[in-house]
Amino acid sequence: MAFVEIFGRAGNEVLEINPTSSYIDIHLTNHGSSWLWAAFSVFSLLTLIHAAIFGFSNSRNQTIKKAIFVGPLFTNFVMAIAYFTYASNLGYTGIKTEFHHVTTSEGLGYRQIFYVKYIGYFLSWPFVLYAIEVATHTLDLSSKTSAGETFSGFIGIISSLFTKFLATEVFVLGLLIGSLIESTYKWGYFTFAVFGQLYALTLIIVSVSKNLRSINSNRIGTILISFELVVWILYPIAWGLSEGGNVIQPDSEAAFFGVLDLITFAIVPTVLTFLNASGLDENVFLKFNWNNHHSTNEKIIESPRASGDTAVPQTSVAETGANNVQAETV
Repeated sequence: MAFVEIFGRAGNEVLEINPTSSYIDIHLTNHGSSWLWAAFSVFSLLTLIHAAIFGFSNSRNQTIKKAIFVGPLFTNFVMAIAYFTYASNLGYTGIKTEFHHVTTSEGLGYRQIFYVKYIGYFLSWPFVLYAIEVATHTLDLSSKTSAGETFSGFIGIISSLFTKFLATEVFVLGLLIGSLIESTYKWGYFTFAVFGQLYALTLIIVSVSKNLRSINSNRIGTILISFELVVWILYPIAWGLSEGGNVIQPDSEAAFFGVLDLITFAIVPTVLTFLNASGLDENVFLKFNWNNHHSTNEKIIESPRASGDTAVPQTSVAETGANNVQAETV
């Protein structure tokens, strides 16, 4: 009997430990929470893997490649925390629904809104863009032939990435604010979010198209990025069906967003990072010194000569020293 009781306790008891507020009748159940725990496990496992890779990488010979792994490490760690909170039935509030497609016997009309996932999006999405930016610009940067071109290309990457960051954060904040508004004005913030998303998508598509023109373009990375762009478009649809339009249950919402999040924040950054690391030139930034340093053996001794003197062939320091040594030997 004791074994049966212990086995029964092994189930998901989140709603018993962290019950939903009584005024919310449209809320997460144990089934949805169990799926969220599975997603949390994936994010946690990838966090440990990337932490091990980052910790045991040679910081002297693989400095740039080691820095690349910071992106998926931070992304998976943040999303693991967000999904731990989400699966624990925490980090939420209740909002009166505008539409009544989903109803309960209680008839309260309050839907559970998990704002914690948007906090995870706000912190994690820039690092997904970071992985995409490296994949679409690394080969272009390594093809530069001078320090000036390399520096100019690097500044261009930073400015492009920062612009995409801002557009994506507008997208995340628009969905977050819209989900917390009861009236129809929520769709105004939804419009702002979609505008920010479309602008970021346009910039990414431009970068991908330029990368495709390169002879050394990464075809696998391009296909993966294109797939991610399609997945990204599904986020506003998921929002409209759940927090916006109240069409699907919170459990279905958790499943929908969970699949999208695993693709966007776990699978795509991980695969892209390994592709970026395998095709990255560690010496790309050494080009800054190519035009500014010369070997000491090439320094020429040049002395002024008076008018009428015969020009003497110029000799280097190394040659002069060698001649003196030979003279002393004789």
